[in-house]
Amino acid sequence: MPSRNADIFLGVEDMPFTKTENVAMFEGADWSGYKKTVSNCSPEQARRIAMLDPAISFFFFAREYMVLTNAAWAGPRTFNPRDAVFFSGEPWWGSAPQCDAYQKDGVSTAYIGSLGADPTSPLVAADYVTSQGLNAVDIVCLFAANINVTATGDYVRLAPDVVVPAGGSLAVAHQDYIPVFQQSVAALQQKGIAVLLSFLNNWDAAGWSEFATPADATSFAAQLQYVVDTYGFDGIDIDDEYSSGTPQPNSLAMVTAMIRQVLPDMILSKALWQDIDDFDENYDGSDLQQTLTYGWEMSYGNDPQGILPVYVGRAGLAPRTLSYGFQAPSGDPSGSIAWLKDNGYAGFMVYAFESSDNQDLMGVLVNEWMGPGNWNKSG
Repeated sequence: MPSRNADIFLGVEDMPFTKTENVAMFEGADWSGYKKTVSNCSPEQARRIAMLDPAISFFFFAREYMVLTNAAWAGPRTFNPRDAVFFSGEPWWGSAPQCDAYQKDGVSTAYIGSLGADPTSPLVAADYVTSQGLNAVDIVCLFAANINVTATGDYVRLAPDVVVPAGGSLAVAHQDYIPVFQQSVAALQQKGIAVLLSFLNNWDAAGWSEFATPADATSFAAQLQYVVDTYGFDGIDIDDEYSSGTPQPNSLAMVTAMIRQVLPDMILSKALWQDIDDFDENYDGSDLQQTLTYGWEMSYGNDPQGILPVYVGRAGLAPRTLSYGFQAPSGDPSGSIAWLKDNGYAGFMVYAFESSDNQDLMGVLVNEWMGPGNWNKSG
């Protein structure tokens, strides 16, 4: 049973995660921020689970059996080995030699923009660790899938078993990327990194803003569910550019509502850029503010103070769901990082992380957020 210790009440604001050994949430504290317990877990799996919900700010992981009591509870609570216990809000740690605790207050996201010939190339994101040896990259987006009316050339359907209406939208990717999904997704997840597949419009009539009918949007959502189930992705990323089709009213609101029906607990993120009007769309009472998990703005190197607040004020997004994008060369980002952190924003995204210049840039950003020494090449 953990004991209350004033010396280990922590309000740390670090990213990606800070580990505190031999503590758990103090049993006599306010547990109103308790979210859920996931059994038969690992610390790496738990860090991924925490990324699925921006409201989760910390968890403790039980290495051994433990019983806690609280006068506000109906009875004692039992925690078994490999239980991960998730919370929102601020932690109040109590001494617990059976447990370790992990706190997050930010998100570092890496877009892999060019997968290359090596199917394990995205694993470069797992090469970097914090001073505690934890993964320094929280989320990887594989920029590797498209929306098309037809799958031509070397492109193949990612969900060939899903029935699509005539002329409907297809989830496709280059055939060379299939081995990348098969060999990289689980390997990154084993390090504690959540992995998303980004879908980009591909220069024909199909696209995120071009869904004309609920049947087409429903079919596409079913294709995404198939992709997530087949390859184990933690969610889907939306990049709404490069369509030659005619935008349809409420298309994004409609298709994201359909996606949420089939992937209710997965990450659904959006690359943000000159799209604030999209947040005015509504489909059957659902809008982007309700359906998106995260958004990462991709102006790359401009001033986030002049860009992100409109997504909070007009779109109604919580700052903890919003990141700002960087790409080398981005100059000195220290002022931007301080502003993002001080104002409660999620963190930052780096595009083309496969480039060594952008890996170095991510290192600068992580060290600015967490402090020097938190970007290290493992092994």
